[in-house]
Amino acid sequence: MVDLLQHRIEGYITSKKFVMVSYNCSKDILDTVCKITPGKRSPTITDLTDGGHAVSGLVKKGEVVKVMDELHAAGARDILVFELSNSRM
Repeated sequence: MVDLLQHRIEGYITSKKFVMVSYNCSKDILDTVCKITPGKRSPTITDLTDGGHAVSGLVKKGEVVKVMDELHAAGARDILVFELSNSRM
């Protein structure tokens, strides 16, 4: 029971410290943008039908505006930010 409560509390704290950033990019900038949004472990990368990629990763809330600017400057597009309500890591 203690472990369960600990996981719940840690998940809630994580959800309050981070947001999920999702964006699209071409294959030629994938390595560059993944360095901007490495996530907690690694970014999630999905192949798109047009040959590009959809990428998502956790970003600290206090850094999200700077990260969005860096992603856009690197060539990422369709950049979205999602609030988290809870998580389990």
